[in-house]
Amino acid sequence: MAAAEELPAGDGSPAEGGDPASDLFDLIDSNIEVYNQNLNLAPGFLKSLVGDEEILFVITLEDGGELYAWGVTESAEFIEFEKLESPDGNEPTITVRSDEATVRSIIDSSSPVQKFSDALKSGKVVVEDAGFLQSLMLWAMKVGLGNLFM
Repeated sequence: MAAAEELPAGDGSPAEGGDPASDLFDLIDSNIEVYNQNLNLAPGFLKSLVGDEEILFVITLEDGGELYAWGVTESAEFIEFEKLESPDGNEPTITVRSDEATVRSIIDSSSPVQKFSDALKSGKVVVEDAGFLQSLMLWAMKVGLGNLFM
């Protein structure tokens, strides 16, 4: 996901005839690179949310399959991001669950941080195993106080 409102959104449309999981992973991966390059523009709450974490992403694909990805952050920067065949054997500090359409809509948005916040509120993005401070920030976003952190 791009980190700030001013960042260019990637083209979230699926590639013709490709593997949906690989296409979506490549799209997310390129947007993580944009996020890292523009980390200084990221809202403070976002940096706090993904500070030093091992994150498992579970995305339900439109074809019924699932995409699993593993990300490791240090000081909010992704230092590792890879596609997994299975979530087994990993012990994430946070698990993020969503569906393909939601992920693509966040990537395509001119305001990805707001779109992410809206997806949290609606339950289209679910963050599991968050620590106390992270849970507090997520709660604030869900009840409409997220603008205080943006």
